[in-house]
Amino acid sequence: MKICFVINECDFFYSHRFDLAKKLLSIAEVIVITDYTNTDKKIIKEINSAGIMLHMIKKRASQKGLNGFIRYFFRLKKAIKLIKPSSIFFVTLEISLLGILVSKFSKKINYFYLVTGFGPFFFKQNLKNKFLYLVYKCIFMLANFKKNSKFIFQNIEDMDIFINRGFSSKINSILIHGSGINIKQMRFHQRSESEPVSFLFASRLVNAKGLNEFFLASESLKKDYPEISINIVGKYDVNDPDRISDELFSKIKNVSHINYLGEIDFDAMKDFLSKYTVFVLPSHGEGLPKSAIEAAASGMPLILSSASGCKECIINRKNGLLVETKNVNSLKDAMEWMILNKKAVPKMSIASRSLIEDKFCLEKIYLEYENIIINRKQV
Repeated sequence: MKICFVINECDFFYSHRFDLAKKLLSIAEVIVITDYTNTDKKIIKEINSAGIMLHMIKKRASQKGLNGFIRYFFRLKKAIKLIKPSSIFFVTLEISLLGILVSKFSKKINYFYLVTGFGPFFFKQNLKNKFLYLVYKCIFMLANFKKNSKFIFQNIEDMDIFINRGFSSKINSILIHGSGINIKQMRFHQRSESEPVSFLFASRLVNAKGLNEFFLASESLKKDYPEISINIVGKYDVNDPDRISDELFSKIKNVSHINYLGEIDFDAMKDFLSKYTVFVLPSHGEGLPKSAIEAAASGMPLILSSASGCKECIINRKNGLLVETKNVNSLKDAMEWMILNKKAVPKMSIASRSLIEDKFCLEKIYLEYENIIINRKQV
């Protein structure tokens, strides 16, 4: 039996699904269709050494519009025909769209479409996004009642939105909370009330992660509580259309109240997290924020926005605080609460780890994937 993942970039597979894929090797061969052009050779070697095969296809050239989309479709179709997997997982909304089109050419495969978040077209109402919305809906509806097609969601709100809007149906929708965290490798460190609170924002430096709100809330807090530490980790990609402004990036690098630590290697993050007290991610929307889950596994209380996906990671007031999306004052109040209530930090630290063990641990998520693969291996 062969299991195949289709993911745009190899780095994303390594950071988000490598541990799960290694577990799946116990029941099948695992092949990843991806672009590893810019991937570190050490990562490629580690993936291959684990027994996972990488099949190279160049990712879609977004600047080439429809032509780039069509070319990628044919590259993907050819790769799947060559590999002949039993089950195939298309990761992200756009890749899933292509997967549904590819499924029309081969009916002897179990198709799984992983909805890891929505694109801007899903909610913005300008003419272009309305057109994209209609195109996506028409194509996704093609998979609605096919026995060999399932949508996998990382949070209940996204699943409900998809079903209510007719993109999927109850029959072909599954909820699985992400790809799992290897808690054996994620060292737990109970946070203490004895030291000044240090806040960590760790994510790509894009607007959708709420970085502007974090910057403004931190600037105000640092004036009132000079003993606290404000830290930002993340990559600034000049090619990302949602990147923060050059002006904001310059401020983050140069202002005195923030420690900008640049981009941290994925493997190094596991130990890096233990240095800080509270993890903050006021995101505008998430499928499931893996950075927050890893932070919680390390024992960090969380401050997250009440956007879909984020709420899956918090039991409010138990292992962290939920704040209003895009609300600087709500975020500032939550961060201040952590400063003024440091005695609550150790209990929240333990609660964060417990939540990950109960809900997001790799063993649990693996069993859920094993179940849908094994039970559907006969198409």
